[in-house]
Amino acid sequence: MSKALATKNVAAIVVAVALVFGFAFSFATPAKADTLSDLQAQIASLMAQIAALQGGSSTAGASCATFTQNLSVGKSGGEVMAVQKFLNTHGAQIAATGAGSPGNETSYFGAKTSAAVSKFQSANGISPVGIWGPMTRAKANSMCAGTPGTPGIPGTPVTGNGLKVALAADNPTYGALVQGQAIAELAKFTFSNPTGAPITVTNLAFKRIGVSSDSTLANVYLFNGATRLTDSAGVSNTAFNFNAPSGLFTVPAGGMITISVRSDIAGSTNGQQVGVQLTSVSASGLLDSSVVLPITGSALLVSSATLATVDFASGTTPGTNTNLTPANDVVVWQNVATIGTRAVNLTSFQLRNLGSIGLNDVRNLRLYVDGVQVGQAVPNLVAGETSVAWDLTATPKRLESGGRTIKVVGDVVGGSSLTMQFSLRRAADARFIDTELNQPILATAAGSAFSARSSGVQTIGSAAVSVVKANTSPSSNITLGASNQKFASFELRASGEDVKIESLNVNADTSAGAQAGLDNGKVFVDGVQVGSTKDLTDGTDIEFTFGSSFIAKAGAVHIIDIYADAKSSTGTALTSGQTVAITLDDGSSNAFGQVSLTSVSVPGSDVAGNTLTISSATLTATKYSGYGNQTIIAGTSNARLGSFTLSSGSTEGVNVNTIVVNLSADEAASITDLRLVDSATGAQIGTAKPSPSTDNTFSVNFDIPVSSTKTIDLVGNIKSGSNIGTWIATLDETTGGLGIMTSNSVTLDTNGTADTGNDVNLQTITVGTGSLTQSTGTSPDNANVIAGSNDVKVGSFNFTASNSGFTVQELAVLIPANAATSVSSVTLKWPGNTAGVSQALSLSSGTQVYSTATFTGLTFAIPMNETQTIDVYVNIPTVANGATSGTAISAYLSWITGFKAVDSAGTASTTMASYANLNGAATSGKGTMYVRKSKPVLSTDNSAAATLNAGSNQVLGRFTVTADAAGKIDWGSVVITLNKTAAVTVGATTTLAVWSGANQIAGTMATTTVVATDLGTLDACLNQTTCLVHFRPTTVETVDAGTSKTYELRGTVGGIASGANNISASIANPQTTASSTAVFGSAAGTQGVSTAASFAWSDWSDLADHSSSATGASTSDWTGDYLVRTLPLTIGNKSVNF
Repeated sequence: MSKALATKNVAAIVVAVALVFGFAFSFATPAKADTLSDLQAQIASLMAQIAALQGGSSTAGASCATFTQNLSVGKSGGEVMAVQKFLNTHGAQIAATGAGSPGNETSYFGAKTSAAVSKFQSANGISPVGIWGPMTRAKANSMCAGTPGTPGIPGTPVTGNGLKVALAADNPTYGALVQGQAIAELAKFTFSNPTGAPITVTNLAFKRIGVSSDSTLANVYLFNGATRLTDSAGVSNTAFNFNAPSGLFTVPAGGMITISVRSDIAGSTNGQQVGVQLTSVSASGLLDSSVVLPITGSALLVSSATLATVDFASGTTPGTNTNLTPANDVVVWQNVATIGTRAVNLTSFQLRNLGSIGLNDVRNLRLYVDGVQVGQAVPNLVAGETSVAWDLTATPKRLESGGRTIKVVGDVVGGSSLTMQFSLRRAADARFIDTELNQPILATAAGSAFSARSSGVQTIGSAAVSVVKANTSPSSNITLGASNQKFASFELRASGEDVKIESLNVNADTSAGAQAGLDNGKVFVDGVQVGSTKDLTDGTDIEFTFGSSFIAKAGAVHIIDIYADAKSSTGTALTSGQTVAITLDDGSSNAFGQVSLTSVSVPGSDVAGNTLTISSATLTATKYSGYGNQTIIAGTSNARLGSFTLSSGSTEGVNVNTIVVNLSADEAASITDLRLVDSATGAQIGTAKPSPSTDNTFSVNFDIPVSSTKTIDLVGNIKSGSNIGTWIATLDETTGGLGIMTSNSVTLDTNGTADTGNDVNLQTITVGTGSLTQSTGTSPDNANVIAGSNDVKVGSFNFTASNSGFTVQELAVLIPANAATSVSSVTLKWPGNTAGVSQALSLSSGTQVYSTATFTGLTFAIPMNETQTIDVYVNIPTVANGATSGTAISAYLSWITGFKAVDSAGTASTTMASYANLNGAATSGKGTMYVRKSKPVLSTDNSAAATLNAGSNQVLGRFTVTADAAGKIDWGSVVITLNKTAAVTVGATTTLAVWSGANQIAGTMATTTVVATDLGTLDACLNQTTCLVHFRPTTVETVDAGTSKTYELRGTVGGIASGANNISASIANPQTTASSTAVFGSAAGTQGVSTAASFAWSDWSDLADHSSSATGASTSDWTGDYLVRTLPLTIGNKSVNF
């Protein structure tokens, strides 16, 4: 295309843009979101054509990224934009103009992107599906190998030969600005440095683009995140630039930095379109060859809306102060911002120091809003346009309408004679975001255009020093005679300037009378001794001089420790119970500021440490509270005969070397192998006493640190045949050792007299007998079980051991003789043996009522004073292999036959303490399992309509019968209980019916409420609130194994009247005990009689007779409703009110 033609096309497009603006904004209101979005799309397309015809580019050349994501229609993000850029430069251009065209790539994967992907796939031998998947990514990555990464895409390596510049991945696109707003984000550029040295950017030149005027951009700034990098730039003839010979910002070697161009938007600019274009970059390093300038950002539409307001007060505190005393928590800037219209979010805040203090003279700066700290503390000031800044973008502070006090406080630690003055220089330095419009607000000051809000000049005063007792100053007792002990700690802090401390006065106030003071006093500063060693006297201050060795740094906390020996100033040992208090006495011009040379008295007044008590090492003993008095049987080995705790004092640990245990002559004669054992580890301490005496001294060697304890057990073997009675060991007061630090002797004896005042009697041990008791535990609930089932639990039994542990070695399990053939084996399980031990039954004969499974060699252990449970399980054969349907299986433990338990002394018991067999079914409803060839389960889905309606063929209830997978079942009778409003009628028994699907079940219906002669003419439940409806099918209903059938009770509903009308249906289970399988008549009972079974069913176990006549007198495999799941069952509930 010729240059002239290009110029004509450009002109035509400019005219078109003007026409679009003129036409759109003459009719449309900016508040219309659809109009704005359509207009922006048109503008974007036209601007792209202008850029293409002018040869401009909105990217820094054809870039290539490493692709890691699977992408398809509907996806979005930075990698989508990278894919579009790749396709546009690799033969699969997304669009010629508009969104997706070169230089106008977007972060949305739409239909055009999908078509371009298909084109690329077709050209490269990949099945074209339009999805950016693994094969496509692999091909693209191979084509990109060795090409530079795309700046702004996280995770992309920065490679190349020079500084790269590109639009950031999150560059604003198609956004709407608001006239009169502050620091609108116009564009974001990512600068990447692939070289090995930092590159400093010194100048950036920009051009305003879009249908707008220079005045639209009121103040233009560069930002790095929330931090303003530059002062405002003005726009002239569409151009503006930022210049700083020392550098606007620096891009680290191998790193990147993203810079935002932000501007205040002038008022009365509604309908304009504005953006920026980067036209020039100057830096300390070369631009990469891939960078093509200009780089054009998006055109953003300016709309009209009412923003919230922020107005700073006229007065900023603190006022001028010519002598500010250095201190912590000094308010360095404070103002009240009045929020109007609606709440705003504070997302950043920054101040500049206009004074002369150094960067470290004010530390720990904190931002507060209405007294609540926001953001993190800033450790110190920084150089540059911004001295201190808070980025609150991640957690903005919401400010509601009204006056909001914003203040900054810091710790003033240096800067003597220098000044500080903090100022909010620009409205852009406090970024407030409208909570509804989500745009920054241009703050005002005192109701007018914003001007700097500055505190008064603060002149830092001369040196000051504070001294306080440290929180870590010793408060525990001091060991008698100990050397080099810390007696006090103090905190010293200089402020304003560094201060040289030339001397300190130390006083030791003791209660020793003539033995006053302390020996060998020393002063340590931050862990290092300064000055010489001197004795400390009671009545006179002792001056320690330091020369130039102690210079307190401004703002730092120095720890002063006072050490001495726990002896008087004459070297005489102090005595236990005496007290000592160290004081730093007030100084007099004993310190000087290093800058101002002002003298300071340190400390300004006396500062006392804690009063400490001189104490010797102590050792105490107590009976261990975690082990009480015991009864232990004779013959027990490794019996725990006592337990005690030794405790050291708070001043010094103890090396215990002797423990003495006293016994009476009889007690000593009943024990062998007496020894000490560490209660925590089980390790033996010292040497055992094979034949104890009345005084047993154990030589030991272990340490108990300061304020610590050690628990020790006294263990031995109680001889068999020892007399029954009490046995008490005594810990003698001569038990003791040496102080770990001083080696002073210490025992349990606190009065130095050979008496028994400090002896400790240990636990009372009663030599007695052990016992093992038995009882029925919590057996399983009665249930129907399928023949052929294994591991069926039938009983639980509890064994409780007292005074000794027991091991049950033999047990006999009894099964009623009539159930023996329905049990193939018996298994015992207990804690620690979950696999169980199994035995076959020995069948009974003659008059024996039980068959027996005898177990020997058991290891069922019951620890002393604990209860353990043993469970009985049975395996049941199939009916074909001998099980009888209807058999009741329960388990007993024989109390006298086949029982053996041994206590810890080896003594055996061969009978149970119960003197009666233990019955696993002793509790009603538990411990009995009934054998069935199959079994039914009744349920309801409650899907019938809940509204009661009048008329015939109304569903009153619905139930489902499910047969176990073990086999088919029959049912021949069901009794349904109806509870209803008395006036509601259900129809005569001739109209009541049971249906299965679309088929009515033929049968007879009976009820207990109407005499037989009236059955056909009267309501079945006439004037009744409760009645029983009995139904027996003409042919029994069969449900095949593992299948279900659903049935409905239907009737003719009438009698509905004004008010509440309801009717519910249920199948109850009046039978509370089981019966053996029987013929149908016996199992079901008489139809129409209230005692009839609510559900009579057969498990098909009588195959010889069942098929000929299921309900005949010869078929004896029927049973009633006992244990049928899930009876009782509500099968319908209907009501209506009018």
